[in-house]
Amino acid sequence: MNKKELVSKLAEHLDMSQSAAGDAVNGMIDIIVGELKKGDGHEVNLPGFGKFVAKHRPSREMRNPQTGKPMMSKAKTSAQFKPSAGLKDL
Repeated sequence: MNKKELVSKLAEHLDMSQSAAGDAVNGMIDIIVGELKKGDGHEVNLPGFGKFVAKHRPSREMRNPQTGKPMMSKAKTSAQFKPSAGLKDL
């Protein structure tokens, strides 16, 4: 299922217009992304579905596979999703 199909299903399920359902989906995504952009340790918990967590990865030494020379990776914060117990047991 892609975003367009999700919006269509939501509009049908809640008996609302495609536009309103699209705004709801986009709003939810914007809120989750905004909370995770606050940095390491921030999370969005949706009981029965799962938890989105911002996880910081420090820079580390690695090797360039073409030359074998050591180099440093960039530190970054990325999003992780941890499904709830109910979602794991599908």
